[in-house]
Amino acid sequence: MMNGLIKILSSVLEEYLGTRTDNLKKRVVAGLSFGFSRTLAVLIMALLAVVVLSVLAFAFIMLIGEAMDSFAAAAFIVAGVYFLAFIVLFIFRKKLFLKMFAKMFSELSDSLSPSDDFRSLALTLIHQFRNQLID
Repeated sequence: MMNGLIKILSSVLEEYLGTRTDNLKKRVVAGLSFGFSRTLAVLIMALLAVVVLSVLAFAFIMLIGEAMDSFAAAAFIVAGVYFLAFIVLFIFRKKLFLKMFAKMFSELSDSLSPSDDFRSLALTLIHQFRNQLID
């Protein structure tokens, strides 16, 4: 009788571990695809922002340069505005960037955290043992 219980326990545990392994693989793939898609989206938006800011900078340099009759002074003015924007972003980097990345990585780690299937395993084992004892 004990040998049968060990076989049942072994088969249930083997099936459970196989299921858990498959589940973990799916969660890892889903988490990685989520992370890569977020990273790619951020890179594309950053590239687009750089292009737009470059075109706007050139337009402002042309506009201010025409008004002041000095394109060099206009370039320094636009560079000063960009420098001030950089200082503001540097000062507020924790609020702007670190929280955003922390949220993204916490969502990624939440999608990879294991679910609690031990109750279902215990119920399955109890059911198997009860059926074995009845037979």
